[in-house]
Amino acid sequence: MRNQYRYIGEQSDWDAVAHELRQARRLAIDTERNGRFAYREQICLIQISDGRGTYLLDPLSVKGLDALGEALADESVSIVMHGCEEDVRYFDRDFGFEVNSLFDTGLAARFLGVSRPNLGAVLEEFCGVGIAKDPKLQVSHWGLRPLSGPALDYAASDVHHLLPLADELDYRLEKLGRVRWVLEECARIEALRHPPEEPLETAFRRVKGWEGLNPREAAVLQELYAFRDGKACAWDVPPTQAASNGDLLELAQCSGNPPRGVGGMLASRCFGELMEAIERGMTGPEAPRPPRPDRGNDAWTPESRERLKALKQWRLGLSVELGLAVSHIWPTASLERVALRPERLGHEMGGGDGEVRRWQREEFGEGLLRLVGAA
Repeated sequence: MRNQYRYIGEQSDWDAVAHELRQARRLAIDTERNGRFAYREQICLIQISDGRGTYLLDPLSVKGLDALGEALADESVSIVMHGCEEDVRYFDRDFGFEVNSLFDTGLAARFLGVSRPNLGAVLEEFCGVGIAKDPKLQVSHWGLRPLSGPALDYAASDVHHLLPLADELDYRLEKLGRVRWVLEECARIEALRHPPEEPLETAFRRVKGWEGLNPREAAVLQELYAFRDGKACAWDVPPTQAASNGDLLELAQCSGNPPRGVGGMLASRCFGELMEAIERGMTGPEAPRPPRPDRGNDAWTPESRERLKALKQWRLGLSVELGLAVSHIWPTASLERVALRPERLGHEMGGGDGEVRRWQREEFGEGLLRLVGAA
């Protein structure tokens, strides 16, 4: 779709376009980030369409983006995005922007029973539009400049058809009476914010399998995790590119004798420092275990397990009937709490833990009340 979009890399050009976009009541938005190539992932390209023009805004060159933030936050401007939870989080972290009046076309497609909500598949199914998705371009280094023509074409295609797609999805949702469901879910996405960075002292617990380590091995893993983070920052690469989590876990259990070929860039570039990190873990304080949550009297019994089975069967029946994923019918965590303590159902129906949506309570709560009462 070359020449069907405009690349904006100068502040003056953006100021002029932003002035035009102030008149738009709907904007299609997408972003590209560099998480595969940099220690600190960031938004490197912002795609915008108002239905008349498509713009590729370079935030690495254009720094004055207040007009975009105002448009995203303006409740009178509908913001159409696709699968945008991470986009919303990074708009918050990188620019302090909030998104309001959101319509997520990926989310909407799931509420129409789509099992593969990627943009290409959704456009093909609902609009009969095919967009080229080269796998190589999907993993482009968006932080490099200049961006290639094919990369820019790829990026522009992500928003070029979003507004007509949103119209089609909204029409179909309206026929099924599910628009309100989607808008409530979109409001939850609007409230997302980028989480604060976890301290390295506890972040090592993100490594899958760390719970199986003894206290000494956990201390080694803690040192290795911090060592990897420092090197990844210095080299400006993602931490898992410096060494995989699996490598860290294996090194934590090697008793000071790392196997050949384990450790990635850490082993190949700075083996001596790697060994020092292992030694610090083997000789320093043991890593403390997090306190176990107090579950009180909520222990599983044969009766509560049967109750949970019945609740999940109820949910599965509705899922099949409505063509929705089971996760959309009722949250599993809520069903588990009710199975353990049926008297909690009133609390769940009141939205006590924040997991059960209002639309779920209104649509399915009465049936759940009957089921639990009968049991």
